[in-house]
Amino acid sequence: MDFESLIAMMRNPGEDGIPETIYDDLSASYTEMSSTSGAKVEEQNALIAQLSAELTAAKAHNYDLLLQTGANSAPEEPEPEPENPDDDSIGDDDDFFEKKDD
Repeated sequence: MDFESLIAMMRNPGEDGIPETIYDDLSASYTEMSSTSGAKVEEQNALIAQLSAELTAAKAHNYDLLLQTGANSAPEEPEPEPENPDDDSIGDDDDFFEKKDD
């Protein structure tokens, strides 16, 4: 019997009452449940370690690719100068307010 059914048997003993071996059955069921859960935890930890190693390898590969693309890319061209620097429509906010004061 599993642990839950043994607990249910203790809560609702029925006409026959609680079996004499209930405590031994509970102990054996609990021991089995805890050993299988321990194996499951170990299995999950191994999977986490494997995925972590794969993630680290992917990060290193992506970093190598980033460095390769940065070294091979063409340098940025500077932004061209305006054709007519004396044009009144071009300027920043300070220029606008200085012209209003004149």
